[in-house]
Parts: sequence; structure tokens; C-alpha cells
Amino acid sequence: MRDDMRLEGKYIVLEEISPKYFKYVIDWRNDPELNKFLNQPFKLTMELEQNWYENKYLKDDTQGLWVILDKATNTPVGTVGWTDFDYANKRLIGGRLLFGDEKFTRHPGFLESHFLHADYLYKFADIEYAHIVAENHKAIHLNEITGFAINTGKIQYPNELFVNGMKQIEFYRTKEMYLEARKKVFERIFKRRM
Repeated sequence: MRDDMRLEGKYIVLEEISPKYFKYVIDWRNDPELNKFLNQPFKLTMELEQNWYENKYLKDDTQGLWVILDKATNTPVGTVGWTDFDYANKRLIGGRLLFGDEKFTRHPGFLESHFLHADYLYKFADIEYAHIVAENHKAIHLNEITGFAINTGKIQYPNELFVNGMKQIEFYRTKEMYLEARKKVFERIFKRRM
């Protein structure tokens, strides 16, 4: 699934994580303002990042992580990815969303990164789940406008509902829900700018 891990949009580029981006990821994940809703209860170091990359990430084809680059400047601004890809059931957990540059969240590339990510994932998956800390209102709002809904049925990933002392809500989005949201949001915003 991770064969072609470079995607290019109008405003951003998604490029697979590699050692040249570790410093950015480490800085973002250790920033108290940025990591308050992450499931990382420790200080990330270069050694830990390198170990994760070599011994877990590269050996596990059920996960992926992109670095989001501002296309105009080629500057890393965040990450997005997935875990737990279940090939048999065509489902996964989306996430790993982190923006190190707050001003970029008001840039059209912010939403574009979500849609490029989803366009890629829905080539392989029929349903995506997300787990968001109940107090993370910005992330909940973002997921809702991009087509996610709260899972009010059987919880698919119960171990994700309480992580590092934080209560999380399980969201889901089918391919059809995504395409409907994409039409409403993506096309309205990006056609107007073209």
C-alpha cells in the first residue's frame, strides 16, 4: 500500500516520512501546545524516532506517515497518516495529524492535505476510523466537516477509547461519506480559487 508515497496537490505535497524530516517531527511532537492531545506520554528523541522508523515503521505495511510540505517553499508544516490497515476488511485508523505551523491551519493547503490523504486511502479502504480526544474540539470539527460521524454503534477499536488518561471518541467515515463531504467542501473551496 505504501508504494507511491508522494502526492502533489495545488498547495501542498505529501511525502513519506524519512530521516531528513525527523528533526521537524521531534520538535512538533515535543511542543507542549501541539502535543496536548497526542498519545505520546514521553519526550521524543532522535534515538527513539530512528528506532521506531527502522524497527517498526519500515517493517509494518499496515501503517503510513506523510510529512506535509508547503509546495511553494518546500517547508515541512505537519504530518498525517494511518495505522492498523486491515486488508481483509478494507478498513484502517486515520490520524497522526499534527501541524507544526499554526498559521498553515488557515491556509487552503490545510484542507487540501486532508483530501489528498483521503483520496489515496480510499483507493484501498472502504471505511476509515478516527479516535479523537473528547476535549479536542478543533479536531472534532475538522473531522465532521470532512465527512466523519461519531460511531454510535459497536465500537471497532475499544483499546483506542482511553489512551494515556484521555477519553477519546470513535468516529468513522465510509468512502461514500467522504465523497459527499469532498464535493461539498473541497470542490467549493478549490474551484473558487482556480
